[in-house]
Amino acid sequence: MKQPDIQPQYRQSLEKTSIAFHATVFFIVSIAAIGAIMMTLTSSPTAKGASFLWIPAALQLMAGVWLGPKRGLIAGGLGAYLAGILAYGGWGLVDIIMNPIAGGLANSLLPAIMFRFLRVDPTFGTHSSSDPKDILRAAGRMVSLLCAILILAFAMQPLNIGLWGYVPPLALLLLTPLIFRGLHIRGRDFILGFIICVCVSAVSAFIGSYGQVVGGQTWQAALLGTGMGWFLGDTVSSVLGLYMLAAFTERAREAGIAVS
Repeated sequence: MKQPDIQPQYRQSLEKTSIAFHATVFFIVSIAAIGAIMMTLTSSPTAKGASFLWIPAALQLMAGVWLGPKRGLIAGGLGAYLAGILAYGGWGLVDIIMNPIAGGLANSLLPAIMFRFLRVDPTFGTHSSSDPKDILRAAGRMVSLLCAILILAFAMQPLNIGLWGYVPPLALLLLTPLIFRGLHIRGRDFILGFIICVCVSAVSAFIGSYGQVVGGQTWQAALLGTGMGWFLGDTVSSVLGLYMLAAFTERAREAGIAVS
């Protein structure tokens, strides 16, 4: 009897592993690079490296949902840790708590688990266009939005107006629904997605505050000085991640990046 040819199956498995590996590396590098910039431009005045506008929360959310819990944990945590090292040389215990633990466990692993547990469709019922021009236009709008946020954050930094300096960038992020206004999003899944964003951001902010307590602050100072801004920045930024999931998950699945 002729034995079945296992070579095609082996090559297919090898190809999937390679795609997943490269996608994980891409998320690590992206989170590290953008995170280092955000830590530098929008760092909390009371906590070194704690950013009140953590744009990588969107990427950490996507990494967890697309790559799955294990790879998402690695991408979100390692990317955040490298961001801290690049931004301010942060590699100690407090930095481990605030970056890889908060970034990996809360911002990536937790949404990966919650999306699956609640059976949330990361496309949110949208059917994105297969036309490469439409995909490029959506990507271009997203990049333009991120560039505008970074420029505005940089422009506001020298004014030294405290937490008010983060209001314009956060307001700009709230324009995300207009940027992706062509998406027809299913309400039930998006509401659950928003609840997930709030929950993971609260957990991440609590972990970050705990890191400040380990570093010598009181709980009151850590929660008020770091936790509130951390929670706000992560929540708004992760909502951006929801729209990015809706816009690009179908294409990511076709490319073998997103797990089904």
